[in-house]
Amino acid sequence: MSDDALQAATSHLHQSLRWARAEVLPKLDGLDEYDVRRPMTPTGLNLLGLVKHLTFYEASYFGFVFGRPYPEPIPEVNENFHNADLMWVPVHETREQVIDAYRRACRHADDTIEAVSGSAVGRIPWWGDRDVPLFNVMTHMLGETRQHLGHMDLIRELLDGRTGKDVVPLTPEEETDFARRWRRTERAARVAGHRFVPEGFVAPRSLAHDAFRLEPLGPAYNSADHAAWMSSIEHIRATPGFPDGDWPPATGMSLEENAADLTRHAHDFETGRGFTFTVLHPDLGDVIGPASADVIGCVYLYPAVDAHDVEVQSWVRADRAHLDTPLADAVAAWIETDWPWHNPDRFGR
Repeated sequence: MSDDALQAATSHLHQSLRWARAEVLPKLDGLDEYDVRRPMTPTGLNLLGLVKHLTFYEASYFGFVFGRPYPEPIPEVNENFHNADLMWVPVHETREQVIDAYRRACRHADDTIEAVSGSAVGRIPWWGDRDVPLFNVMTHMLGETRQHLGHMDLIRELLDGRTGKDVVPLTPEEETDFARRWRRTERAARVAGHRFVPEGFVAPRSLAHDAFRLEPLGPAYNSADHAAWMSSIEHIRATPGFPDGDWPPATGMSLEENAADLTRHAHDFETGRGFTFTVLHPDLGDVIGPASADVIGCVYLYPAVDAHDVEVQSWVRADRAHLDTPLADAVAAWIETDWPWHNPDRFGR
């Protein structure tokens, strides 16, 4: 790399490091003394301790490593050095002291970067006491800062739910959206990692009612299922159990995407991870076959994301809205008699 190219790359890297540093201290804004210091993971990670940790490495990597010792006392890296000692803040150290120390260390680091060229070589004892170019050290410090910013993001979200570079409160719309994403992710984790029904349990494959019948949903019903819910998106999204979900999508989906969805549901059924049933006209299904079946609605039985043992969701087409409650009640009675769950979540029904 030419000198000019190295200088340009070093300048860009320096700006990226400045941008990353600028996100560190706002993570503390609005928190009391307890929350900025409290350990939030089993290993004791805490916000103010992470700032102190970053201060040490800014002062070290861009201090004595390049022959410009930091003018304030910092721990010496020797056989008695333990990185964990820099990851917490004793009572006698104030928040203001830790914050000011970080700012001073960053200014010293900036002065070092400006004073030496990108090809300048420093010696880092804990890297095997070998020579390392400034550019490599800057790259490492950027990674170090970004890594701990990730830790700080998670800690701050755990503390008060605030996220993002500027740590602003979530809007009501964002809270709803994140709650929906959380439920979707938690459900996927439970489906993948938990046994939903007892080993050896054989799931019922049909339910007969005067006004409808239930059969396992699969790709054979793709056209009829797709037409049913696409005609009733607003009605379904207003049905208990669906307003806070991400299905059905407001803009619909293609027939191919729906087929993939039905294939997944069929696989879940056969593996016992979840049970989805199509709701059919009680008389026509055997006569005209799945492709042309009169699909009235759908029933979903999947792991709950709270203390319940099953989430029970059902919908019907808008032109069969009068069957909403009879379907929900019939499924509730069916669960009591034929399924292994005792605490279903019926979403207020």
